Amino acid sequence: MKNLIVPPSNVPFSQRHKDVVNSKANTVKGIRNKTKFNLLNLENQILARYTIFERAVAQRNLFNFSEDRVLARHKNDLLSCYTGRTEKVKEIFRLIENAQPPRLLKRCPYCGITLPKTFDHYLPESKFPELSVHALNLVPCCGTCNQTKNNDWKNSNHRIFLHFYSDMIPALQYLNVNLHTRAGVSAIGATFSMSRPAGISDDIWVVLTAHYTKLNLISTYNELANDEISELFNTCLIHLRCGGTNVGQFISQLLLTEEQLYGLNHWRVVLMKALSTSNNFSIAVNNAL
Repeated sequence: MKNLIVPPSNVPFSQRHKDVVNSKANTVKGIRNKTKFNLLNLENQILARYTIFERAVAQRNLFNFSEDRVLARHKNDLLSCYTGRTEKVKEIFRLIENAQPPRLLKRCPYCGITLPKTFDHYLPESKFPELSVHALNLVPCCGTCNQTKNNDWKNSNHRIFLHFYSDMIPALQYLNVNLHTRAGVSAIGATFSMSRPAGISDDIWVVLTAHYTKLNLISTYNELANDEISELFNTCLIHLRCGGTNVGQFISQLLLTEEQLYGLNHWRVVLMKALSTSNNFSIAVNNAL
């Protein structure tokens, strides 16, 4: 679990919205494009909302960002900016993706498991349609997380999902794994859990735990653990067969780039780190030669 890099704003996000609107055709089948001209008339109101939203992101105060009931009446026209998927919208997608380190978006920021092939509207487009093409409201996301999150983003007390452009994801270990074996069985299993270390504030912890709970991440990691252990087991076995030594050190070397890229609380990093210090795992690999 790691923050995303904030997309560059050398071209202001407000200008990118205007570019999307201006790219719309003036006429549709010879008839004046009412959607485009309505969006042009709403421009000042929309850009004012952009300013307020960007301030809320900068101040890490998204919880208090409220809906605009006036703009909500123009929901369909505002959403057309996104649903049209014009080249200008795709430019915003590329802006977000290109800002990230290579390979980071190999895994969904929300779950850390699968390829993020969609974009989640952090503030749901059904309630905040004026932000449908704002880069800071678009988070690369896998289809499963996008569907699970849906229109949820906060409860009456706090937000329930991390905002990967502004939330300070702790550089402290909060995701843990317990390795276990059964007598007479060489297989190793794993069970994940969360625990709060000293140094994580209440504000961050409630959002962090809600994020993992709402997406059912701990249960999912537990389901995936056996396959991940088997894959690493086979990789280590090949390492030994090719003349390598010391399984633990080999895993530690594999870990270096993974931890740097995905952070110390990525589930695979946590699992690999535990296996790198497990005598039972090293013995099992050596016994399989």
